[in-house]
Amino acid sequence: MISKLTMMHGLLAVGACGSIYLAIREVQRRYISQWRLLAPATLGLGVALGLAIIQIAARQPGWPFIVALLAGLAAGWLRGTLMRIEHDMHRPTVAVSRAAKLVLVWVALAVGAAVAVEIGAAGMDPRPEAVRFGAALVAMLGAAAMQGRALALAVRLHRHFLPREKPPMMPRTSHRVNRRKP
Repeated sequence: MISKLTMMHGLLAVGACGSIYLAIREVQRRYISQWRLLAPATLGLGVALGLAIIQIAARQPGWPFIVALLAGLAAGWLRGTLMRIEHDMHRPTVAVSRAAKLVLVWVALAVGAAVAVEIGAAGMDPRPEAVRFGAALVAMLGAAAMQGRALALAVRLHRHFLPREKPPMMPRTSHRVNRRKP
């Protein structure tokens, strides 16, 4: 079984573990940090793209992955725009229930499970192509939803914390220059 695994499988496993770890850390924190918001989603999307590349290399059609990517981004974006954000004096917090926060962890676990299915199926002699393809699609949908949510929240946070534009200052001129006439 080890001989059928590639370096790509190892990288996907590390990426999935990182995504799960960072999703758990995000759920435990009270405040929102933009890099912590984007990190688990970006790792998860990288893992899903790796699974899609493996499936496309195995001569599976690529268009379902594009559809899953777009559907996941749209669902995640909608979720991110509907989430309530509270602001204190220093940092923003997401005001959602504990169960709603755990959805992020469950999606990251689903991406990790898809990697586990791919690694497990790589060792089987008659490879279950339909199962591998379905797992890759689930990973793409879930990771894209995480990314859409993270992007929507990042845009909302960025808009809120944009520095207020100051009115342009009048250019300083010397009084001597203004008093003299040519």
